[in-house]
Amino acid sequence: MLTLAFKHGTDNYAMHQILTSLMLSLAILTTGGCAALTSEQEPSPTVKKTASAKPALATRPFPEDAFFDLLVAEVALRNQDVETALDNYTYQAEKTGDLGVIITTAKLAQYLNRDDIAATYAKLWVDQEPEAAEAYFILSSSLAKSQNPLTALPYMVKVLELGGDSNFAALAATVLGRTESEQLEFLDELNRQLKLHPGDNSLKIAKALILQYKKQEESALILVREVLNEEPDNPHALLIETRTLSQLGRDEEALTRLRYAVDQNPHHKRLRHDLARRLVKVDLFQAKAQYEELGRQNPNDRDLLLELMLINRELSNTAEVAEQLKSLNDTPELRSRANYILGRLDEEDHNWPQAIEHYLQATGSDEFNQSSQRIASISLAVEGIDKALARLKALRLNHPEQTIHIYLLEAEILRKETRYQTGYDLLSEALNRYPDDEQLRYARSLFSERLGNIDAVESDLQHIIDRDPKNATALNALGYSLANLSSRLDEAEQLVKRALEIEPNDPAIIDSYGWIMLLKGKLNEAVLLLERAFKQTQDHEIAAHFGEALWLTGDKERAKAVWEAGLQDTPNSPIILDTLRKLDLFNE
Repeated sequence: MLTLAFKHGTDNYAMHQILTSLMLSLAILTTGGCAALTSEQEPSPTVKKTASAKPALATRPFPEDAFFDLLVAEVALRNQDVETALDNYTYQAEKTGDLGVIITTAKLAQYLNRDDIAATYAKLWVDQEPEAAEAYFILSSSLAKSQNPLTALPYMVKVLELGGDSNFAALAATVLGRTESEQLEFLDELNRQLKLHPGDNSLKIAKALILQYKKQEESALILVREVLNEEPDNPHALLIETRTLSQLGRDEEALTRLRYAVDQNPHHKRLRHDLARRLVKVDLFQAKAQYEELGRQNPNDRDLLLELMLINRELSNTAEVAEQLKSLNDTPELRSRANYILGRLDEEDHNWPQAIEHYLQATGSDEFNQSSQRIASISLAVEGIDKALARLKALRLNHPEQTIHIYLLEAEILRKETRYQTGYDLLSEALNRYPDDEQLRYARSLFSERLGNIDAVESDLQHIIDRDPKNATALNALGYSLANLSSRLDEAEQLVKRALEIEPNDPAIIDSYGWIMLLKGKLNEAVLLLERAFKQTQDHEIAAHFGEALWLTGDKERAKAVWEAGLQDTPNSPIILDTLRKLDLFNE
């Protein structure tokens, strides 16, 4: 409720009455109304003990031009245009400094998850009303959600000291994503507060959460069950208990406790969601029932609908799957994700045409790269190269924002199928449109190398190096190509040495340097370098080089073993077969 000081006069009396009515309805909207919209929004703290007498609230003449902004804000709230309401309240809170407007701004920003605004105005609230537990609670919660749990912690401690209902678990959940040192610092402060407040369950729950995360399950269970002895239905404690039991492999006990937890907290979303997911492993029909109840309780959560759709697919409820997929069409990112998942499931069932159709609908930014790769792979294997290339070209034309990615997929197919000239021409077409794209230039250099065109290789790779002198990949590729396609071994060595200085542990670069040493006749150096690369990865190309170096030093049995290891990874390795042919070993 706003606390305002009005200029007294007949002109302001009617406005005073209007604003009083508006603020009353706003109080209803921002308490009962907002709380009804989300079942798990953290409640404002209630004071457990009688607080000290509050100082008199500061008042100041309230500008008449503020009435209009507040009226607009109230109308916006009634129309559920909460962003407009927040904009107006933020403006007036800044302009007037009125405590009532500041409080409303902080609460509304918290509801909207505008954590930066909520923290700013909760701090202003604290400045004017330093004994307000709710202000500290909003300030702490907002800072935690902004990934500042250590900064938030003292304010939640203040809530505890003022007798409010604290929620240290929310802060603990945030600190789990921070560094190890921050987690330990947070845990140390929890332990310190537990010595000062040994009976506080909120502190115990927070510590138990961190212990569970750190896989100290037995200690977590002891602590959380202390809470459950006092508060058997505490949803946060039950959530930690059941997840800890699951980590310990006590699945049946975890499921039993989850059922109890949901019975006692039927509208707690996370508990029921945990139960639904656990039931997926043991009883799809029961899992479906839980997801359907979650859907009724959370009709706007489309992620739940997606999970329910996947269960219905497993139960062969084709009509329901189709209806739910249709319902997801109004949320493009979920529609894309749903189609990608369905495509993967169809692929597992070897239902290739249906898989491709789903992948073609998975065009969201998060799924496009993977779905287009799956289309290329399936089509190449099932429909042949020409059909696969046609599909990719159609994708490229229909999704111009993904042009470069599709060009690279097309080129990869052509490379695998040894259509080197066609791949070179395709990438030249692409580079006419995107002349400075490094991926396209690097890809074209690979085709130029296969065609034996060292000038083209050097042109593309040098273009990349000129723009990025520390591009180790391009430096290595150019050095390796010069070594293989020309007599410029000294120049090749310098390029690869530069790459190795940038990426000293890269096995591909170590292999290139070892290969150049081999070509220069420095066999002992070559063996040492190639052995180092081979220990990191038994790649068939490294195996070819290392085996050749061993063979030339006379270690023939070991050379054969290295080649065999390389052929296990790539049975028809052309580079190993070429090496054997070069050494005239097919009759060995």
